[in-house]
Amino acid sequence: MHHQTSLTESQKGVVRRYVEAWRRWRPGIRGFAEVEMDMENGSKVLADGITVDDRSELPVIVADARDHRFYAAIFDYDDDAIDDITSEELDQLRQYIVFGNGVIPIRKWRRPKPKIEAIVLTPSAA
Repeated sequence: MHHQTSLTESQKGVVRRYVEAWRRWRPGIRGFAEVEMDMENGSKVLADGITVDDRSELPVIVADARDHRFYAAIFDYDDDAIDDITSEELDQLRQYIVFGNGVIPIRKWRRPKPKIEAIVLTPSAA
């Protein structure tokens, strides 16, 4: 049975903020152009692997097939899912995406935390 979803404006807002945050915070390019049309058409799986559910007891986004780690960081409150975003930044992102509170934090591109200690060698001044 094909289930059409009928998202509320509030639920659509969560999807839009998730897409906006993903674009700013994750590397790569995804085909989000069709998200609005997919939401209007009642699709359960939106553009580029975002699965939604309109039942109010669930988060509107129930999966992200293309970025499980970002999904887990936001909706499963997994602070360790993404190693180059601080827990403070994740809190801000969750507040923004899920509740529409505050503003989207500015991305500070960092290298992932090294798993082992690294020594940086610099040429000595001649």
